[in-house]
Amino acid sequence: RINTIMQTCFFYLSHIIPPEQAIAAIKKAIDKTYGKRGEKVVQMNYNAVDQAVANLHRVEVPAGVTSTQHKPKLVPAEAPEFVRHVTAWIMAGEGDALPVSRIPDDGVWPTHTTRWEKRNIALEVPVWDPELCIQCGKCSLHCPHACVRTKVYDPEHLAGARPTFKSVDAKGKEYEGLKWTVQVAVEDCTGCAGCAEICPGRDKADPQRKALHMAPQLPLKEQERLNYRFFLGIPDPDRTQVRVSSVKGSQLLRPLFEYPGACAGCGETPYIKLLTQLVGDRLLIGNATGCSSIYGGNLPTTPYAANSDGRGPTWNNSLFEDAAEFSYGLRLTVDKQTEFSRELVQSLRDVVGADLAWKKGDTGNNVTVAVVDTGMALLPGIVMDSSG
Repeated sequence: RINTIMQTCFFYLSHIIPPEQAIAAIKKAIDKTYGKRGEKVVQMNYNAVDQAVANLHRVEVPAGVTSTQHKPKLVPAEAPEFVRHVTAWIMAGEGDALPVSRIPDDGVWPTHTTRWEKRNIALEVPVWDPELCIQCGKCSLHCPHACVRTKVYDPEHLAGARPTFKSVDAKGKEYEGLKWTVQVAVEDCTGCAGCAEICPGRDKADPQRKALHMAPQLPLKEQERLNYRFFLGIPDPDRTQVRVSSVKGSQLLRPLFEYPGACAGCGETPYIKLLTQLVGDRLLIGNATGCSSIYGGNLPTTPYAANSDGRGPTWNNSLFEDAAEFSYGLRLTVDKQTEFSRELVQSLRDVVGADLAWKKGDTGNNVTVAVVDTGMALLPGIVMDSSG
């Protein structure tokens, strides 16, 4: 495609040498390269050259701008100050113009910023059909970019919803009297269609049509942007009331890893997203260099997010060979901080009471442990709090 077709177009248009001479030279190179493969192969390459020239079309560039559309601001006015004055500049490709004074002195970079980077790169996005949905939650589980969300909520929260916002009665005894919604963040979606592929809800009359099917993004963009904003305003469920051991239950929890810049359909990010849903704000990550560090903390935005309390995973990137040692350092640090906390509580034993400042070896009923060991387990590149 490059040598035969694009090179032909380049020489034909550029007139660096006469086009006839250039095309003759290209065909001579074809003879030399493919001659031993037979006349048919040579002729096919000749045809490619001839058709490349025959199918060139001149495009007239207008003298002035004719479009009535205007490029929107990169980030909205409600974005944090750092996002408006630093992140947005980098998103615009103007990072070189940033004054050094705007860069954090300690190198700490704010998290939860991919939510402001509305890339709108999907030509097609999933559309939810409530009548076909079996409410399994698989679409949300498999979404690599946390763009497909599910919620179960009280019907009173539908007050103020737009006519295009969809909901249906939630299925299951534990959700009796509640509503269920599958909402898509169409501006963040990459159009990988993984959710539509995995969706088991089908139309019996037309098995090819599923509860999630792909449709052009542009006609839906403005409508679903407002619907998604409304959806995010619906309260998240109480974690203690959700059966997180099930697919459906786990996907009712807010992911604290969202809209990463990973390739469309990435197979890694759904696991990280699920991990943040299960133990998100108790997560310490020492990330080795690789794909996970690029989509995990690449400038200008960071996909690791925060919950409604402003808490979220703590993330840092280390080099290729240092990740295990780096993560081990996190492990030792937490152990030492826990040890120090126990010492402080013990020093205040007479103030807070012996029952609260319990230590190993103490006996008694109804004992409350004031400082709980975090019970962290070391995984490859990840230090995870598994204490619940």
